Amino acid sequence: MAYRQLTRDEIIQLGQELDDLRHWEGARDYVSALYGLDSTYSPHGHRPHQITISIVSEPQQNYRFRDAAIIIVTDAENNLIPYDFSRYWWSQFTLNKAAIEEFLRDTSGKLAHARLLGDEAILSALEALCTEKLGIEFMEYDRRHDPITYTYIIDTPPSISYTAVFVPE
Repeated sequence: MAYRQLTRDEIIQLGQELDDLRHWEGARDYVSALYGLDSTYSPHGHRPHQITISIVSEPQQNYRFRDAAIIIVTDAENNLIPYDFSRYWWSQFTLNKAAIEEFLRDTSGKLAHARLLGDEAILSALEALCTEKLGIEFMEYDRRHDPITYTYIIDTPPSISYTAVFVPE
């Protein structure tokens, strides 16, 4: 088998593709933890297909801005999928059925609306999960920034141009 050296552009492209794959894996892990990946066990009966993550600046009382996340998960027909509170991740909290029902009526996807569940620790844990899996750091800024939006197809990993790269030993 003959080998050739990758061009600079091919190396850069491969690096970007591998970074995309790493982000996709994190998004898939996030969905798995909070929503589940299999419709067979899902209380809503739909399999997650897509996650859209938006990071926006929200004004704070101290005339600064803080990052806020809006996360929407949909099935293949673009129907919203709510959190699956039977997932293991949620077992660390004591959840009130009435609070869950109120929370599920909110379809905005705003992570901060987890406060409706009645435990401030839930929002902190969700933000920590977002930092770990999605790379979102919830920071304060002096100025507002433009919204940043990512979309991943959960059931299809991004393609990689070169699945193996050989180097001399």
